[in-house]
Amino acid sequence: MPYSVPASGVPDSQYVRRILRHSQSSLVELIASTSAQLPHPRDLREHEGLGVYGPWALADAAWISLALGQDINRAPAQPRDLAQILGFYLALDDPFYKESPQEKLTRLLLRVAGQQFIWQVDEYAELSRAVALLTQTSTPEPLKVIGPGWAQDVLGCSVADYVGLARYVWATTTSIPIPELKGRFIPDMMLAPADYSAFSTLRSVADATAVLERHFVTDAPGLQATYPASPDPLLRRYGHNPLRTTPLVAGFGEGYLVPVPAAVLSKASMLGLYYTGGEENSTPRGKLFTTDLGHLFEAYVGRQLGLLDNATVYPEIRHPGARKGDGGKSVDWIVVFPDLVLLVEVKSARPNANLRLGAENYAQMLAKTPGEGFTQIEKTDRLISEGNPAFAQIPSHLPRRGMVITMEPFHLLNTAELRAGIQPTPNPVTGETIPITTASIHELEHAVTITDISLSQLLLTDPPNGALTLLQLFTGHEFLENNPILEEGWKAIPLFGPQQR
Repeated sequence: MPYSVPASGVPDSQYVRRILRHSQSSLVELIASTSAQLPHPRDLREHEGLGVYGPWALADAAWISLALGQDINRAPAQPRDLAQILGFYLALDDPFYKESPQEKLTRLLLRVAGQQFIWQVDEYAELSRAVALLTQTSTPEPLKVIGPGWAQDVLGCSVADYVGLARYVWATTTSIPIPELKGRFIPDMMLAPADYSAFSTLRSVADATAVLERHFVTDAPGLQATYPASPDPLLRRYGHNPLRTTPLVAGFGEGYLVPVPAAVLSKASMLGLYYTGGEENSTPRGKLFTTDLGHLFEAYVGRQLGLLDNATVYPEIRHPGARKGDGGKSVDWIVVFPDLVLLVEVKSARPNANLRLGAENYAQMLAKTPGEGFTQIEKTDRLISEGNPAFAQIPSHLPRRGMVITMEPFHLLNTAELRAGIQPTPNPVTGETIPITTASIHELEHAVTITDISLSQLLLTDPPNGALTLLQLFTGHEFLENNPILEEGWKAIPLFGPQQR
């Protein structure tokens, strides 16, 4: 798949015109068949000539064609045309060339992280986590809406069936041996021979198709309605692509086209379920769902910390204050190792749209969330130093470190540039600032399976400013093959057809 990248910046309008030269049906079908044959996004650059075929670029070209394209008086698209379109995409103009020298690189990295890193995740962990968190984790207090029957009401089936169905669509779309069916999913053909005995709520082709139609399917008019009337020519491609929300496209022959199969898996991930169950946080039920999810996530982090075999894990501690009204709560979890006390604050947060676009006030945005977690860690650190009686079981003589765990990665937050708006507060007793690192739940799931060294020893070697990420600390160390909690979630997913981990 040879391609060339223009030597100079390409205006977004020129890129769009290049896409619209081709008939909508031929280009989108070409994108779907091409996507279905590509390696995992993380591995693209290891294959010569495939570096430009990122799912973010393919999804963008597909969205433009579906929203703005037509078939009348348009030339059919050939592989060389798609390669040139993607070369144009790679050369698109960027705000980088118009931003201040001090911040332009940081803001560019925020945009690239928001655009590309979400496609380069570990599907096993993403899908397993969704099931483990939503169906195998309990909370001390009853939840408001995530209870018996909620998944059937919101999803139309159980969480495990929903995830299993999404994985089946992805696996079938990418592995079917018939070339002309690559990138296409035909329910009557591909779901009919399936064995539904492993499913708890889906019993037939009709059941499975109803779930797909409800949550996964869109069409060209629907995508046209999502296309902004006057998009920012420098930022348009960094915004949300609706094909991640509805990755199956009806209206192009039998069944559905799947322009980017990886988007089907993201729909069934924890992030996808957050938006599906949370109803974009626009309804009373949706808002209660996101609150419930926050409580579940906190409990899930506690389950992961409980896998550490050389530590004692304490839940949130309520403490009295010196004066009335001064009392409160500690961090969500306190982990006591023989040589370290780790203060863990949990934030069910994710980078919002403005942060992913590299907004000018990114430092202030990060100071609020997840920066608020730093404040809670510093407060708990001070209370332990002061000898607050509520913390009598926590050794005050051991060194302490802080960790903010987020549901979705805040890429680059452990760099000095992105921490500029998070002002550390020294402990008034010790005069020192507690080192705090941030980590996504994926990093924590990996950290708790380390076998050749204590996690505490790694954290004690972390630079005082917490600049290294956990993944950087893991280099050269040994881990369990699988995280037991993720493995339990994986085993609950009904798998059938051509599916291998």
